Amino acid sequence: MRLVETSHAGTDMIRAPNATEVSHLFTLAEHEIIKGRFTEALILLRFIRSIDPEHTDAAARLALTLFRREQWNEAWDAFDIRFKLMSAQPTVKIRTADGGSRELPRWRGGEPPKRLLVMDEQGLGDTIQFMRYLRPLVEQGVEINFVTHEILFDLIRTMGLPINLLPSNKPGSVNGATGWTPLLHIPRALGIDPKTYGDHVPYISADPVRVKSWARKMVSKDFKIGICWGGNRDSPAEKGRSAPLEAFAPLAAIPGVRLFSLQKGQPTEEIKTASFRRELYDFGDGFDADGQAFLDTAAVMMSLDLIVTVDTSVAHVAGALGRPVHLLLRVEPDWRWLARETDTVWYPTARLFRQRVAGDWSEPMALIAADIVARLSKVEAPSSVDYLPKISLSFGELAGQIADLSVKAKFGQGAHREAELRKNHLKTEWDKLIKDNNLFSSLQVEVEQIAHQIAEEERKLRAQEEARNVDRAMLGLIREIRSLKHKQEDRVRRIDALAEAELRPSSGMADAAKPVRSGNKKKA
Repeated sequence: MRLVETSHAGTDMIRAPNATEVSHLFTLAEHEIIKGRFTEALILLRFIRSIDPEHTDAAARLALTLFRREQWNEAWDAFDIRFKLMSAQPTVKIRTADGGSRELPRWRGGEPPKRLLVMDEQGLGDTIQFMRYLRPLVEQGVEINFVTHEILFDLIRTMGLPINLLPSNKPGSVNGATGWTPLLHIPRALGIDPKTYGDHVPYISADPVRVKSWARKMVSKDFKIGICWGGNRDSPAEKGRSAPLEAFAPLAAIPGVRLFSLQKGQPTEEIKTASFRRELYDFGDGFDADGQAFLDTAAVMMSLDLIVTVDTSVAHVAGALGRPVHLLLRVEPDWRWLARETDTVWYPTARLFRQRVAGDWSEPMALIAADIVARLSKVEAPSSVDYLPKISLSFGELAGQIADLSVKAKFGQGAHREAELRKNHLKTEWDKLIKDNNLFSSLQVEVEQIAHQIAEEERKLRAQEEARNVDRAMLGLIREIRSLKHKQEDRVRRIDALAEAELRPSSGMADAAKPVRSGNKKKA
């Protein structure tokens, strides 16, 4: 994309990109986010915002990227873009002495108002996740009026806080409020250290009477797992987060496991046709049917050994109770799950299992099954790669994955051991397939070396970007990273070309098979 033009006087002039070029830049930024290259995405998105401050899509992706980079304060501030995406931006007005009205000031930080109006703003899961941060306000002597979902009132009351609950779906008034805040802004306004976001779990509790009542229906020596496979299909947040019930079949097949449905709503229709419906206990229509949400769910969770769920409110209930929960995430999940491989800052008892291929739940479900088998055997978990589904890859893709895992094992945040195990497993498969072919071996090593060079240059670029040093050195790093990526892509293409030429059936090697992530499956 050329942004330099030559004037009539023969001198170069820098011009702003036109609308088409900005669209191309945004598409490139989206591509970088999908590939996990957040530093490059951040540079592109900031450039777009500098050209077009009203580009709301770029602003929204900027907030997402900042969260994934865990640049918390900047991310929280950028997250205000959510209000511009609403049909009407939230405002709170109070009556004045002369009968008129004025806007109540929004509390953004510093000393909190003594009488604070807290406004819920999104779904049930958001409320359950963030209502924990009402406690530090109460402990500072703040009088809180909380406008929220009425069906969560009883669950919120289990926190034992002296707060006034007001329904968000009914008109009403509050006397004496001196400030207001959106619920999700409280961590930023209070300046809470992100390292402590997951402290004070559990922060809700289950009704003991309900716990005993439901426990009588769950008497079993089996390992009890509660499952939830569908979110609100009408929610804008859906976008592939739900899984088909049949995806949970590998869990039902594990000896000594009993499944219990925590699902509500339309997805329960899938129970009728599930291959393992006889192994799935459904609590029936009376479950959480008394007008208040999740009271029975919370009670049942206290008798479960594990909860396995897609990204919906059930995950937040389990996390808030401090119950062990395995969370299934789509390829590009919601902002709150950041870019961490398996852990989350919000819930210490939660573990993340991410899709590698959009729409394919087989790999994360296989990893969950491996974890459950290990729990049942009461020994150290076997390498989870032994449970990976068989998904065909080209030789070049396999070399690329080995390189990516090698980088993650060295530079990644958390899960270093898991990345090393995966890399070693794939390298074993690679060695079997190439059968001591030195040319393939040297190209694979080169792909891995280049990946480490890219990671090192990206580390330098992140440091420059965080220091806001937009200078020639930074541009040089961007050019070097781009050059290295082109070089790596070239080596991957060469590996695939060689595989096509040298590993044909007539050569006696691999029967034209593509390597796979697990096992020795061959592609016909």
